[in-house]
Amino acid sequence: QYQAKYELIVQYQAKYEKDVECGGGYVKVGPKMSDATTFGDPTPYNIMFGPDKCGYTKRTHLIFSYKGKNVLKKQDLPYKQENEGTSHLYRLVLKPDNTVRVEIDEEKVYEGSIKEDWEVLKPKEISDPDDKKPDDWVDDSMMDDPEDKKPADWVDEDQKRIVDETAKKPDDWDDEEDGEWEAPMKDNPAYKGEWYVKRISNPAY
Repeated sequence: QYQAKYELIVQYQAKYEKDVECGGGYVKVGPKMSDATTFGDPTPYNIMFGPDKCGYTKRTHLIFSYKGKNVLKKQDLPYKQENEGTSHLYRLVLKPDNTVRVEIDEEKVYEGSIKEDWEVLKPKEISDPDDKKPDDWVDDSMMDDPEDKKPADWVDEDQKRIVDETAKKPDDWDDEEDGEWEAPMKDNPAYKGEWYVKRISNPAY
């Protein structure tokens, strides 16, 4: 039986004979069962450890059960169960001081504290439920400059293209056969893009 003065080591080897699109090769460690044939997804466990994949979501799970709640690690452990037909060795070391070490193929992928990396304890501080944002609170650090005005001669989007005044109707143009001649359009050299009002720091921010 596990005692606080000892390390708990969970180690196993997993090999996928073919690629898994959605599934896991993890193990669950839990309390003794009177009838192991009833084991299934709702069965309570203390630790769930190992590779899990579904579509593009890939990770090595390390879940601890705390006060009836299954708590996932804040940041996923890397997924190493690639290449079907290749065995991978998983090793979990849980120490008496509630620190954890995870190795995959004898390479350390994580070492840290349950207290820091799993939300098993209530936070020391919480948001004040009675604190309300003032009605005149300003969220934007920048604002439009009220003094900035669009120049009177600014060329807008609808004038981006203009008629080429230098174009001439070809001498061999036949209105009956070719239709009414229209001068081609060209880029307006005076067009400088869409105008945007200047942004300045918001003094009320």
